[in-house]
Amino acid sequence: MLTSTVLIVDDDPKMRELLTSVLENAAYIVETASNGKEAMKTCKKFPIDVALIDVELPDMKGTKLLSNLKALQPKMVRIIITGYPSVENAVTAVNEKADGYILKPFDPADLLEKIKKLVADKKNEYLTMLREFEQAKQNTPRIKYQNPNGW
Repeated sequence: MLTSTVLIVDDDPKMRELLTSVLENAAYIVETASNGKEAMKTCKKFPIDVALIDVELPDMKGTKLLSNLKALQPKMVRIIITGYPSVENAVTAVNEKADGYILKPFDPADLLEKIKKLVADKKNEYLTMLREFEQAKQNTPRIKYQNPNGW
């Protein structure tokens, strides 16, 4: 089994430490960022499988960061984590196609289970798309033009 890389985007150093500890103990590779700009820089350097994004960041809303990260790494699982849930944030997260929404405080076992499930779902979605693409290629008739000088 390949190890997944998780990017933690949170301005609270204690939350980054807690999440890093939980994830590294579960054999994930962890990268951290304290704001949206750092998160985007990290995504340009490394392939990231999962991003855990706080809603309230110093330089931008976490919900805005969702679309920025999707543009950089479309296959990434993006999960909003917030201690300040609101209907507005939840609706924006859904509209920006967040893969998950987790409330603080959270149970570490539940967090790990959610990450594992979302990564498996995303992988299955991608593999299904590849299979459908390959099947479409095989079912598409190919016509060779026999007389290239006859145009």
